[in-house]
Amino acid sequence: MTKMTKMNEIQFNEYLSLPNIAHFITNNETGYPHSVPVWYEFVDGCFYVFAPANSAKVRNLKHNPKLTLSIASEDQPYRYVTVSGNAEFINGDYQDKLVSIASRYEGVPGGEEIVAEFQAQSEIVLIALKPSNRLVTFSSKD
Repeated sequence: MTKMTKMNEIQFNEYLSLPNIAHFITNNETGYPHSVPVWYEFVDGCFYVFAPANSAKVRNLKHNPKLTLSIASEDQPYRYVTVSGNAEFINGDYQDKLVSIASRYEGVPGGEEIVAEFQAQSEIVLIALKPSNRLVTFSSKD
């Protein structure tokens, strides 16, 4: 039997430092959930994600800023973090943050290349989520 227990703050921060994929969940204009996998970075209690400005997830947030992120591991012990709150679009020069997010998943030169490819195709926006609600658990084997 698997026992589910809550992560402490150290486990929470260590888990979020791993390059897991987050599920970015918004509500579309008809009210249905819209979920897409994204890269993220967690810094000082805030999640950062980038996206094309013309994407459905960005349109959804402009219509309704409520956002949920679900970050689950794919191997045992199964762990997950679910957070929600109102998303904000970050203004100003955030090129370094875009590269930082991409580099978590692709390495430094790879992260820079990915960001350049995205920016060649579309304007990129930076989204921040400082969670107002968080559900944190992980499983451990008995």
